[in-house]
Amino acid sequence: MNPMKKIFCCLLFLLSGLLLTAQTIENPTFKARNGSIRNITRIERTPECTKVYIHAIFRPHWWIMEDGDSYLEDAATGKRYAQTGAEGIQLKEKIVMPDSGTTDFVLLFEPLPKETETIHLIDPNGNESNTYDISLVPAPKDKQPLKSVEGNWFADDTQGRWAYGIYDSLVIANNRLYDLKECRKKGKRLVLAAQSRADGSSVTLQLTPRKDGSCLIALDGGEAQRYVRTRPDTPAVEADNGYGDDFFRSDSVCLQGYLDGYDPRLGFDSGILYLEDEITRQDYPVVVPIKPDGSFQCKFVLQHPICHNLLLNDSWISYYAEPGDTVTLYLSWENLMARSRARDNSYPLPHTAHMGRRADLSYLATTLKQSFYYPYDKLSKAQKTLTPAQFQEQLKPVIAQWQQQADSLCRLYAPSQKAVSLIRNQMAMQVGSTYLNFQMSRNYYAQQDSTNRVLQVQPDASYYNFLKEMPLNEQSALANSNISTFINRFEYMNPLDAAYSTYAHLSNEETFKALPVEEQQILLQMKLCETKDSIINSLCATPSPLLWQVARIRNLRFTLSDVLKRRQDAELYINQLKKTVTHPYLLATAQEVLEELCPETRPASYQLPEGKATDIFRRIIAPHAGKVLFVDFWATTCGPCRGGIQATADLRKQYRNHPEFQFVYITSETESPEKSYTDYVEKHLKGEACYRLTDTEYKYMRQLFQFNGIPHYVVVEKDGSISTEEVGTHNLTDFLKRRFGDKQ
Repeated sequence: MNPMKKIFCCLLFLLSGLLLTAQTIENPTFKARNGSIRNITRIERTPECTKVYIHAIFRPHWWIMEDGDSYLEDAATGKRYAQTGAEGIQLKEKIVMPDSGTTDFVLLFEPLPKETETIHLIDPNGNESNTYDISLVPAPKDKQPLKSVEGNWFADDTQGRWAYGIYDSLVIANNRLYDLKECRKKGKRLVLAAQSRADGSSVTLQLTPRKDGSCLIALDGGEAQRYVRTRPDTPAVEADNGYGDDFFRSDSVCLQGYLDGYDPRLGFDSGILYLEDEITRQDYPVVVPIKPDGSFQCKFVLQHPICHNLLLNDSWISYYAEPGDTVTLYLSWENLMARSRARDNSYPLPHTAHMGRRADLSYLATTLKQSFYYPYDKLSKAQKTLTPAQFQEQLKPVIAQWQQQADSLCRLYAPSQKAVSLIRNQMAMQVGSTYLNFQMSRNYYAQQDSTNRVLQVQPDASYYNFLKEMPLNEQSALANSNISTFINRFEYMNPLDAAYSTYAHLSNEETFKALPVEEQQILLQMKLCETKDSIINSLCATPSPLLWQVARIRNLRFTLSDVLKRRQDAELYINQLKKTVTHPYLLATAQEVLEELCPETRPASYQLPEGKATDIFRRIIAPHAGKVLFVDFWATTCGPCRGGIQATADLRKQYRNHPEFQFVYITSETESPEKSYTDYVEKHLKGEACYRLTDTEYKYMRQLFQFNGIPHYVVVEKDGSISTEEVGTHNLTDFLKRRFGDKQ
């Protein structure tokens, strides 16, 4: 080779190396990530390695760790490039976050081919460390006209209502979801054509971006209005006349929305609503499926207004709904990740937006969730160290602070009487729950520690004076998010324990003992309720207040299914109940429960409805066709579940390999982590029919069999129908003997 040519080639090689060494991508763009602890600020590519600069954000004084198992994956070819080291940290050692909650380090990987343009950063050991579709090429000047108007647009007025949401393939307008069909530029305007997912109708949007960041938007050729990207700090509230006579009404609700930043690779494809009928205490959870484009929609039935929460990837998002409403949410995945890394479910979600007739009240629901709170650890300490009188004193400044917060919110939401009711009731329910929570466990603690004299001090009558000041007779209280907790504490509060002494006295009478068991049960129940009613009337400002009536109806299902088995006894009990329960809706509900649980003729079983959930369940039980199945929905993280399983160990041995009967155990990947699940099954359920479902599949089981809490038990008949008999671990032995005798 010519010497000069050789020198020239060497120079070219060196120059190419230098150019590659200098190749740096600042703040590379990406498509999706499942956590925001590791934030990529820079990527450097050299012939020797690939450097990924990380800006870590986490709670101060908590720790993170880099195991060294991460890798880069070429998005086009799937080839992996291993981690070779790190700079600024030691691999496999805890990194304690400083006071700032941030730290910086560099991850080193094998060099990437020069043709690689898009990569994934994957950590096989973590669920918050993956980043997908990281671009390694300079971002081109955006030629997509839609990018200039993407995002949320709020009315430029005092109310600042969320009016439009414009995304890659989705448009939200008129409180509806539309598929984006066309985007074309017309001079300075953008014209969007979209089609409703509900009925197929079409809309046209004309958008004119302005230099100040606002946008003029016209819908279907109407007059253009000015919209902005942010809501006012203190938006005006729409006036209403409060809750009228139609508070109780049955109608469907549509909950829908868009999760911005969603990608199916994030590891979840659904949320869930843990709905419960506060009157009948029946669960009816609803699965919220998420489409690949980030949109979601579900429908459910409400009997009255509620403040409630959507659970999405372990984050609770508040909303307000009334029967007949369509509620639309905008959620930011980046916000949800920030909440997750803060390890604080009250961490704010500032970019959440609400659309619908009662969007103001949905924003309020979020505020109320965070406004009145008494720390559990503080309450637990007070229970063991303070007398009731001392706790009252400790609570006075807390209640005063809550009152100030409530007054401030009421001034802000004053035009809405519904909002004022929600605010006042939320505070009152929290006050009542805090007083009742304090007393709830003190007797138990006293039994455990007889030397603690504080626990021996019982409250005097004045302790419960707070009940006279509570809105116990207002139906609007049932709309509040913490109403279930309060009613639970209310119906089982300590003063009602006195009723059971009367109950016990009656049980010991000779004339009573001579009666048939069925007559004993109805007399005991009627005497118990009569005594409880008397105690409540002495403590409350109004005899038989509405929330006490609700408590009576909430107990009705248990009473009629587990205690009073005969129709005639149930009818006697309902008639006695009418002395206390006077609200027309509650009386009608009591009759409905009676007809459901004590019908003239009750079917022994029922067929599951066709649909996705049933398909999942049938697939699970298919290997056990032709047998009666006792299905146990459980989790390793559930103490009562484990207790029930271990309590039936001998019974399971007895019926193992039974030709007509089979135990089946179903849990989820989320509620039973793999290692704990494997270890527990090996020790306690070895040889049993055990199934560990995906999170979404298990949600559908909750929806199908209508349970929020676990353990939950279902009996499947030989023909695949579901038994109407209530069977649990407490009566399983009797059930099996009755069905199969001594046959093994």
